[in-house]
Amino acid sequence: MNPEESKPTSQEPEVQQPVQEPEQKRAKKQPPKRLSKSRPVTVYLAVLFVVALLLLLLSFFMQQRNQQALEDLHASVSAGQDITELQLANQQLEFQLEQAKKEQQDLEESKQALEGQVEDLEKQNQALEWLRQIEAATRTSYSKARSLVKAFDEAGLEQYLPVESVVEGETSPADTYRNIYAMLY
Repeated sequence: MNPEESKPTSQEPEVQQPVQEPEQKRAKKQPPKRLSKSRPVTVYLAVLFVVALLLLLLSFFMQQRNQQALEDLHASVSAGQDITELQLANQQLEFQLEQAKKEQQDLEESKQALEGQVEDLEKQNQALEWLRQIEAATRTSYSKARSLVKAFDEAGLEQYLPVESVVEGETSPADTYRNIYAMLY
């Protein structure tokens, strides 16, 4: 055999083999390349989807927190308004209490003044009754009249005799008692 013939023959199989091997390798490698090209895109899309879900969850929780903060703020404002209304009502009640205390004090003063007047009128009534009895005794017995005048002086009721007469032109009870006293002593 000719070396040239043998060379081409040997070259042919050699040439064919390497040509076939890269083609086979290419054929075998091409489908994985397609998978590998679509795989990063799929992973990228999955990551983006997961990130989007996480962002949605984060925004949801932030919205819930903001909503709770707004509700707390609203409750605080409402409580503040209630406190203000209660303070105003408290001030009104304190003012009414002060007014009632002033009225009570005025009524107590009026009551004491009226009680003093009632006491004075009772003593005046007693003094007039004594004077009536003394006048009646002077008509019957001077000794009885003197004992009544002495008891009247001891009771200290002379100051309660009216100094003015109820009937115009008549002497007052105080003047009548002084006349009787002068007549008996």
